[in-house]
Amino acid sequence: MFGIGETELVIIVVFAFLLFGPDKLPGMGRTLGRVLRQFREASDGFTEVVQTNIMDPASEELEKSPKQRARDAAQATFEEDADVEVEGEVPEPPKRETFAQRRERLKAEREAAQAQAAQDGVPTEDHDGPAPQPEAVEAPANTDAAPEEAPTSAADLYALTNRKSSRALADEAKRQEAAASEAAASEAGEEDGSEEA
Repeated sequence: MFGIGETELVIIVVFAFLLFGPDKLPGMGRTLGRVLRQFREASDGFTEVVQTNIMDPASEELEKSPKQRARDAAQATFEEDADVEVEGEVPEPPKRETFAQRRERLKAEREAAQAQAAQDGVPTEDHDGPAPQPEAVEAPANTDAAPEEAPTSAADLYALTNRKSSRALADEAKRQEAAASEAAASEAGEEDGSEEA
């Protein structure tokens, strides 16, 4: 206990006996025992409270899957919202809407909106038909300065891959200049040779 060996305990008892005398030692032992018992009970109670109120709920929450946590949260909010109970009946939690139910609900809402718009005389567009075509935009008068149109079809996209990069175009232009300068130099050399002859 408290890291005290037998020898140290004997020395403490002898020292207490000499200090307080034989009359006060039994009362002091009872008081010390009572204090230690109360301390142990308090620490056990504290440990129990921490275990039941903090550790157990935390470990249960960690063991739950994310879906179970979401279900519990939805159930808790539903129970908070359901203030009225009908003679012992517990209301059922709201059911999730399936895709088919949602599609039917949206279709009914769209039809109701179109019927309301028809009554008001507002023209409506049918979203089930083909998409409206954008109006044609006239090209600018100066075709040299016109920006290149973005590709609109798959064929245009494939044609883009065959285009040369700016570096390849620059290399090709250098080769053409070099070939033109060689041709000019060879023509100049032929002219010089014909003049000498």
